Amino acid sequence: MRERQRLVWLCPEFTPYHEVLFDALAADGAFDLRVVIMMGPTESHPFETKDERPYEWDLADPRLRVDEGLIDDLLREEAAWFVVSSYLRPTLMAAMKVLAKAGRPFLYYTDTPLSQKIRWTRSGPEKRSLLRRIGRARRLAWIFANAHRVLATGDFGVGAVEALGCPPEKSVVFPYWVDIGKRPPPRNPARGARRFLGIGQLIFRKGWDVAIEALSRMLDNMRDDTGENAPRVQLRLIGDGRDRWFLEEMIREKNLSSHVILSGWLQPPEVAQALKEADALVHPSRWEPYGVVVMEAMAAGVPVLGSGMTGAVVDRVVDGESGFIHPVDDVARLAWQMEQLVEDGELLAQLSRAARKKAEEWPVQRGVDTIKSIVLDGYGRRRG
Repeated sequence: MRERQRLVWLCPEFTPYHEVLFDALAADGAFDLRVVIMMGPTESHPFETKDERPYEWDLADPRLRVDEGLIDDLLREEAAWFVVSSYLRPTLMAAMKVLAKAGRPFLYYTDTPLSQKIRWTRSGPEKRSLLRRIGRARRLAWIFANAHRVLATGDFGVGAVEALGCPPEKSVVFPYWVDIGKRPPPRNPARGARRFLGIGQLIFRKGWDVAIEALSRMLDNMRDDTGENAPRVQLRLIGDGRDRWFLEEMIREKNLSSHVILSGWLQPPEVAQALKEADALVHPSRWEPYGVVVMEAMAAGVPVLGSGMTGAVVDRVVDGESGFIHPVDDVARLAWQMEQLVEDGELLAQLSRAARKKAEEWPVQRGVDTIKSIVLDGYGRRRG
């Protein structure tokens, strides 16, 4: 019987999709897993944490820019393989440099990176300065040269890292992972009553203003000539953020207070319950490096109305079969798509079945097997 391989995973923070994968890695039995996180819950993502986990875990010293004690400790993991998620925390970048110098094998894990030309700010995309482009290009070139493999979130992410210079033989499709659970009961929605759901921070990049505008336009289109008989439609947004005030004002101006609910931040079990109650997920992001909620929705049998700049939408949603895809900021297209689901219950049921079927192609064990194929068998599968 093969001895368990020591695997040390460094990541910025615990999130539900990290925990699903870590629990599966620990349960598989092939790895002796240690997880090191850089920080606990944040103001924007106040996930509840738990002390008891089926694997070893610890926290970097949050007072230090670079936790040198942690890095020294990592070097004592003589027979370990390492996975480093992100380079944006100084301790993570320093750890990769020290591991490379010591000849220790590490995998680099990233969601879909932006191109060298632009970066996202609070107000939207802006041109990346020459100095920033040079610094970023050098860091990425070093990572691509020294990492044993580069894990990227889906084909969308692999295409992006290869465009930035990652050798194709090193890039591996490795999306985020969710617990797909049991197959949900079939949906048989009635015509005219729909519960649309949006999940994410209330910030410009997420495009919630597009969703609200599309809802308003759809309701106007579906009212009869007297202005009455609007469909019984609700849009519920779960999350919080700096643009909440703007969305609240928009809801008031458009007289949508009976149709739009801002629920604030909810913990994962509450989000899961909201998905069970929803008819469709609306995800109109102007840029989304992946979008775990898309996978959670599809696992729950909830079709997705998502933008073409959301990694998980591009990877998982087949337009018209398991959901709908709309161009970024295309209010008219999204309004039309929402209207189709209000009008056609059979279409909604078909999309629901197809969404779940797609989710079933990506159980978390597939992620575990990918890590095993790289670390234990010496190669990595590139395409899903």
